[in-house]
Amino acid sequence: MEEESMIQMIVLGSDWQEVVSNIVMEEGMNPLDIDIIRLADSFMHHMERLKSFDFKVPARFVLISAILLRMKCELIFEEEEKKELRKKDVEPLDIDVPLLPSPVTRKPTRKVTLTELITALNRAFDFREKKETKQFRMRRAVENLIADEEDIEERIGKILSDIQVRKSVFFSQLVPSWKRKEIVSTFLPLLYLCQRGRISCEQEDMFADIKISFMEELQ
Repeated sequence: MEEESMIQMIVLGSDWQEVVSNIVMEEGMNPLDIDIIRLADSFMHHMERLKSFDFKVPARFVLISAILLRMKCELIFEEEEKKELRKKDVEPLDIDVPLLPSPVTRKPTRKVTLTELITALNRAFDFREKKETKQFRMRRAVENLIADEEDIEERIGKILSDIQVRKSVFFSQLVPSWKRKEIVSTFLPLLYLCQRGRISCEQEDMFADIKISFMEELQ
């Protein structure tokens, strides 16, 4: 029933901070010393249960899962590094001793309070959200530049025909009007044509106009 109530919280739109706090209480963790590895495993378990019920997992919970998983990996990696350093520090003794079993592997024991953890997660969440928003804006800007255009192959064919007739032409002569959208719409087909070996491009000086020539041998 505790697991079902946790899933209900997520489905009904509870904040991730509330879900994290409830997992800490449900798992009986000390709020002043959170076991991040255990918390990450429990959080991922609830996400997997949501998927098994065919419920839509909210994006913010997917992001928190990823952040917790990364924190878990960093802690485990840090502990492995410490163990390697301890092995190097111990010099072997040239004496006969009975073989002893290896010590039990211990999990990282860094003390982190629940408040500190939620604050750190908030900072990471905000940073990731701003980064994704910026990437979305950049992608949308590019899409707007080339939106509502005819098929790229049609544009390639039209520009190739124009170059073929002229034999040699400058980039500025191919652009209908010197506006950002027109420049991009003309430049992209040229990249394809150059890659396919249908044209050659030369630029004598940096920022100078590009001379485009039709490749006669490939007619």
